[in-house]
Amino acid sequence: MHIQITNINSKVVEVAIRGNSIECNVSSSRFKAVRVAGRRWVILSTNEDLNDLVDKAKVIAKDGEGIKLADAELAVGDFKFKSGYFDEDNAIELLKDLKNNFDGIVEAILTYERNYREINTSDGADAREEKEITDLNISVAERGVASLHVGGIGGLEVVEDKFEFLVEELKRRLKGLKKAKYLNPLMRGTKFDVILAKESACAFIHEIVHRLEADVLCEIDDGVDITVYDNPMGFGGYHFDDEGVLAKEKCLIDNGKVISYLHTRESAFKFGDVPMGNGRGIFTIPKAFQTNLFVERGDWTFDEMVEETKEGFIAEGLIRAEIQNEIVHIYPELCWYVKSGEIICPAIVNVIKIPAKEALKRIKGIGKEYFERIGYEKGFAISEKSPPIIVEAVVS
Repeated sequence: MHIQITNINSKVVEVAIRGNSIECNVSSSRFKAVRVAGRRWVILSTNEDLNDLVDKAKVIAKDGEGIKLADAELAVGDFKFKSGYFDEDNAIELLKDLKNNFDGIVEAILTYERNYREINTSDGADAREEKEITDLNISVAERGVASLHVGGIGGLEVVEDKFEFLVEELKRRLKGLKKAKYLNPLMRGTKFDVILAKESACAFIHEIVHRLEADVLCEIDDGVDITVYDNPMGFGGYHFDDEGVLAKEKCLIDNGKVISYLHTRESAFKFGDVPMGNGRGIFTIPKAFQTNLFVERGDWTFDEMVEETKEGFIAEGLIRAEIQNEIVHIYPELCWYVKSGEIICPAIVNVIKIPAKEALKRIKGIGKEYFERIGYEKGFAISEKSPPIIVEAVVS
C-alpha cells in the first residue's frame, strides 16, 4: 500500500480593472491531503488537522494487489524558485496605466500567487518547495477583442518588464481587427498553407501533446522537422510533481517522431517506463500532464515563411483550441490573408482544422522567432514556447 501526505499553503492576490471597476482581493488557504493507493485509489483532504484521515484512507483503499506504481527518483530536501516583490498599490497603478493606453473596454486581471508545498510518501519522498508566480490576463474590446496573457516565475516585476510589449502588441492586433474582412464564402472549407504564429502555434503544440498523455494515449503519425520537449523549469513547472517525483526535462517528439510520453507513476508501470515528473493533481488520482512545452527553432525566418506562401493565411492570437472528433480546432483572434508571398489584408477566419492523428505530417516548416503562451488548464499552471509553424490546414 502506497501512502502520500501533502501539505499546501498558498496566498493569492488578485487585482483587476473591469470597465469602470477597480478590485483587489486577497485570499489564503491551507489544507492537507492524504492519497492512498491500495486495491483502489482513495483521496481525502482537510483544512484542519489530519487526525485519523490516514487510517480512514487505508481502510477504504484496502491492502493487497491493485494499484501498481513504477519506481521513481523521489525528491528529498528543500527547493525554491527565485522570488520577486508584489505591492498591491503598484499593481493597481500598472493596470490603470495599461487602461489609459486604449480607447475600448479594458478587462485586466493581475494575479500573484505564493505557494508552499510539502510532500511525504511511504517510499521515501520528503520534499518542500516554495514558488511565486505572477500573471496578467488582459482583453481590450473595440471592433473585435484583442487579448494577451503573460506571466512568469516571480512577482510584479514579471509583468512590469512586459509593459511596452503588451501595449504595442494589443494596439497592433486591434488595428488589424478594425480592418479585417470576411472570407470569400468559396474559400471556406478549402485547404491552405497556414502560418500558425504566437498563441496559435503554441495551442497547436499543446493539442498534439494532449495525445501523448500516457493515461489517455492516442495514436499520432510520424512527421518531420519538429522537436518538442517538456521542461519543468518555467511558469507551469516545479522541482517535483504532485507524486513527489523529481521533475526532469524530457524529449517527447524528436524530428517528427514520438519518442516518449507524459507519465504518472501508475501509467509508467503499465508501459515499463521511468516516470519523470508529470503526475499532477492533489484532489484526484494523479493525471499525466505537461509542464512547459518547448519547440526547437527551425530554419525559416518569418519573412521567408510569408514569401514562400503562394496563397494562405497567418493566424495569431487565440480564442480557444480543442480536439473535436479527432480534428484539432484552432479559433484564432486574427488572421492575415497572404497571396503570392505578400500580406494582402487582415481576414476574419472562424476556425482552422488539422487532423489530430496526422498533425505532425501536416507540418511544412518551423520558424525561428519564439513566443511564449502561459495559462491554466484543469487548475494546473502550464506554458508553451514555440516559433511559427507552417501547416496544411482547412480554413473556414
